[in-house]
Amino acid sequence: MKTKLFLTVLLTLASGMSTVKAQSFYKNPRGLFSTRPSETQSLTNIKRFGPVGIGIDLLAPAFKMRISHIEQGSPAAKTGRLKAGQIISAINGQQLADIDPRIQLGNLLAQAEATDGLLRFSIENQTDEILVKIPILGAYSKTWPLDCPKSDQIVRDFADYLSQPDSPKGFGGIGMLFLLSTGEEQDIPPVREWARSIANQPHTYAWHLGYGGIPLCEYYLRTGDTEVLPGIQKWVDNAVKAQYLDGW
Repeated sequence: MKTKLFLTVLLTLASGMSTVKAQSFYKNPRGLFSTRPSETQSLTNIKRFGPVGIGIDLLAPAFKMRISHIEQGSPAAKTGRLKAGQIISAINGQQLADIDPRIQLGNLLAQAEATDGLLRFSIENQTDEILVKIPILGAYSKTWPLDCPKSDQIVRDFADYLSQPDSPKGFGGIGMLFLLSTGEEQDIPPVREWARSIANQPHTYAWHLGYGGIPLCEYYLRTGDTEVLPGIQKWVDNAVKAQYLDGW
């Protein structure tokens, strides 16, 4: 009797697990990013949908798309019709399905950039599609990111964005490391301005010291600018004071 009851419970649980798996949004769990949006989480935010100029909230059930914000001056803003709070039912006729939505959205951008630059947004409770025009960059070369004009253009565009005075520099200023990595002399002045402004105002929190200290020191190694050396020493001293648990 006990054996029969045990088998019944086991089969019931197995059946339930099979049902959950069959209903899963992700059809191929292998190779998924560990940071993939959760199917059960009420909200996951994609802060920037590439050059479109919108943020997207991914809502349960997996996954509805809601516009979280519109960037001023962006292709989305230029339509005059896309607004925060709208539900996107499809983009270029595609609904989110089967794979990490960030991959699917990225593929949509890549297809548009390689062809006509058009993204067609279908908005819930609206009959007409909204067309968003993004820059045409062509397709990635087979050797990307090497010998790839599209990759080069993306790097240049992002470097120009980071060089703007009011652009976010990343946690602790880590974005300055990207500017140093381009190898272009035109990207040095904004890094110099950043490095000299923060060198003598070191953080005391270990994470900021780590993230900001790397581009600060790389700037000195690249340029030999002795003006930041006293500040680097202060950052190092603060790093020693801020470490705990044997260096964490």
